[in-house]
Amino acid sequence: MVIAHMNQGKDETIRQDTTPELPVFRPDKQGMEQALGTLEAQVMAAVWDAEGEVCVEDVRQSLEDQGKESAYTTIMTTMSRLHDKGLLSRRMEGRAYFYAAALSRRELSRSVTRRVIDALLGSFAEPAMSYFVEALSEDDPERLETLSEIIEQQRSRRQSDEES
Repeated sequence: MVIAHMNQGKDETIRQDTTPELPVFRPDKQGMEQALGTLEAQVMAAVWDAEGEVCVEDVRQSLEDQGKESAYTTIMTTMSRLHDKGLLSRRMEGRAYFYAAALSRRELSRSVTRRVIDALLGSFAEPAMSYFVEALSEDDPERLETLSEIIEQQRSRRQSDEES
């Protein structure tokens, strides 16, 4: 849900949801590029690294400092799209928007993980679960033990909820 309101004569848009609109998952990419495009992931990283509000020029300069040159208008369009997706909040000051991350890196990671797993379980529950356990047992047996503990905790919670 998006709510627009006036604050001291300035139109501000505030996002009330925490589920970003990310329709694509790219398993062949790494990190945030799996859920966002390359430039979107770079812009989000620059905003998170700034730890506060930034304007388009701040982000453009940050990317340039990392050897990633982009036109001001390209960054502006990308930031506007990230706002539309619910990943950036913004406020207008004068004629410029100032942006901040609407979600932390961790919150976005959790949201992407939830969406991917929900989609897999919705369409391929048994093979997805089987492969997940198989991959854990081959790659990291300690994580398989952690999974077992999590399952047991969930069973205990469910049982205590049913008894209440």
